[in-house]
Amino acid sequence: MATVTSAEKISELVGAIYDCVLMPENWRLVLEAINQEFHFIAAALGVTRLRPPAHILHVGAGTDPEWESRARFQGAEMTARWGGPERVAQFALDEPMVASRAIGPVRWRDNAYYRDMLEPRGIVDSVAIVIAREPYALGYVAFSRHRSAGEIGAKELDGLRLLGPHFRRAVTISNLFNMKAIEAATFASVLEGFAFGLVLVDAQLGIVHANAAAARMLAASDPIELRNGVLVLRERACNAALERAVQQAGLDESAMGPRGIGIPARRAEGEPCVIHVLPLTRGEMRNGLSQRATAALFIAPATVPPNMPSDALAVLFDLTPAETRIFELLVDGQTQSAIADRLGIARSTVKSHLLHLFEKCGCKRQVDLVRLAAGLTSPL
Repeated sequence: MATVTSAEKISELVGAIYDCVLMPENWRLVLEAINQEFHFIAAALGVTRLRPPAHILHVGAGTDPEWESRARFQGAEMTARWGGPERVAQFALDEPMVASRAIGPVRWRDNAYYRDMLEPRGIVDSVAIVIAREPYALGYVAFSRHRSAGEIGAKELDGLRLLGPHFRRAVTISNLFNMKAIEAATFASVLEGFAFGLVLVDAQLGIVHANAAAARMLAASDPIELRNGVLVLRERACNAALERAVQQAGLDESAMGPRGIGIPARRAEGEPCVIHVLPLTRGEMRNGLSQRATAALFIAPATVPPNMPSDALAVLFDLTPAETRIFELLVDGQTQSAIADRLGIARSTVKSHLLHLFEKCGCKRQVDLVRLAAGLTSPL
């Protein structure tokens, strides 16, 4: 079944996703709206521990109690359905993956979960998007297709591809608040007690408000500082990424993509941290926090050391998921031919992505990309 989704509808869904940062009880409503728009029968948003497999967070929509219970407590089965922890860990962030295509239709159906839970409910396929990836945990949003709606097609995938980064940003920031609802009337007091640095800025990165933790960072110029009334980061590439994200937040939040998710920074003593940008100009709840602010900047410790800087490079240079994956494999020592074989694409496609990488990162050779990667693992 073809799905035509307007830019206005995508913008509406993106706004609803971001409102869940302050009102996580709305996640179910957002999932239901996406089900309706893209003709899915059920959806789930969750974080699962990979070793040993278990769900840490789960929100479902369109599921009955038996299905919900099985999904919440059968982490091993859920992970196995998508090829196991090693296969799942290779999925690109924000990129929709159709189960029957990712692991093959036979393997997709050859498990107890499919036979007991999905097939009796008329589910013929699912699509999932990885929205958080750490060594021992995985965040995802997934949607299931009933046989009456036909195959999952390109138009559905294109729409979900636009929504993926917004899910990732919202869940990442919401987790900093421990997924707790926050009232606009009490947001100022929540800011002051927030464990991490939080700064409200205008479109030019002028500071509208900084909580106590961020004020201490600014006073020490670590890792953020104030120059001529504007918030800046010491590393030029990181600062440029922050500027792009905040400017886009003011222009059109639905077009932000992955900009502003996990911009890397480093404290003076070497502790890695990241900056997440939440747009504030749309949505009654978010806009009510401060009508002068364009975005909220969350400054938090990195959850894992930046041993593999591909995600950071993607943020700094606006790389696509495909470009990011090829960068990862190049840094891992893979040749262009080996990358083509591993990803199942033509060598000419790898070369095209590589040329885009050179252009975006300001490099001329593969060795320059490797050096750039090494630089991101060193103090900035």
